Amino acid sequence: MNFKSRTHQFIALILLLSLGGGALYWQKMHAKAPSAKEELVKVFQASEVTQPQLQSLTGRIEMSGVLVASETATLRSKTAGTLLRLNVAEGQAVQKGQVLAEVDARDLSSRTDEREAVLISAQRAYQLALSQHKANQDLARQGFISETAMASSQANLASSLAQLKAAEAAVISHSKQVTDAAITAPFSGVVARRLTNVGEKISTEQEVLQLVNPARMEFKALVDASASQFLKPGLRIPVQFEGVSQAVTLRLDRIGPGNDVGSRALPVYLSVEPISALQMLRPGLMGMAQYAYALNQEGLTLPITAVQEESGKSIVWVIQEGVIKRQTVTLGMKDSQGQRVYILDGLSATDTVLALRFEGLKEGTKVEVKR
Repeated sequence: MNFKSRTHQFIALILLLSLGGGALYWQKMHAKAPSAKEELVKVFQASEVTQPQLQSLTGRIEMSGVLVASETATLRSKTAGTLLRLNVAEGQAVQKGQVLAEVDARDLSSRTDEREAVLISAQRAYQLALSQHKANQDLARQGFISETAMASSQANLASSLAQLKAAEAAVISHSKQVTDAAITAPFSGVVARRLTNVGEKISTEQEVLQLVNPARMEFKALVDASASQFLKPGLRIPVQFEGVSQAVTLRLDRIGPGNDVGSRALPVYLSVEPISALQMLRPGLMGMAQYAYALNQEGLTLPITAVQEESGKSIVWVIQEGVIKRQTVTLGMKDSQGQRVYILDGLSATDTVLALRFEGLKEGTKVEVKR
């Protein structure tokens, strides 16, 4: 065989080896391709999935608020002058009618005799005018007094009567001013605040004291407006106050007619009745309360842990045909323990749902549930 023939054979051998190696490489890559495209299957335990249950739940209303005195008063000065005495301190108990403060009324007292003297003079003038008028009436019947003189006598009597009434009114007004110089308690209670000090010049209607009646307190709380249909006056609800070891049962007294402007919640008022409870409580205490009630209607429910919030929507993860899917649902009320919630829309009783919250879930992922 000549050199040229051997060269051609060598080239052909190289081409054959190249084609064989390429075919082998293609077969290997073709065999690996399906496994590269295999989808990951996520496995869940049977305890990690659930189905909606048709049942009736117990509802719960949560309320928070503050204890306030239902009987309060801001005592004001009814006369101007110097505050002469302030007989009570903050926190001191007082009785109805007790003198709590006094404004200097010496200027008023000095004019008392003057007012009374004017009144006595007006009384005498009226008696004199009345006697003269009666005498003139007798003379008029005898024809000795003209009609003009009789009219003058009548006018004089009316003027004397008007002056008498004015003097009486002045005495009454002056006496009231003297009385108003003493500020008295309108009811039995406790001094909450002193708003001025002894020796200060005060004006008419200036605030001097604040008085509260701790024997008449109520718990003002705010609740969700939708809960009003389950609340009725007369209900007894335990309230836990800060600093008080045991809950105090209060009576629901009344429900506000409309929502609070600031919070858009509904105000409710619970009264404190037992004397023993009053001894433990004081105005200003914060309190929390819960009221559980039975819901009559049946509906589909899920554990709270199955529901997630995304972009302002409530969603659950549903397993359908071996893959997971994000499903938007409409929630109803929670039960009294806060463990289950009504599902108003978005699910059926046959749906399989993830009962817990998992991070990193992607819609369309294949899943398997191990029983």
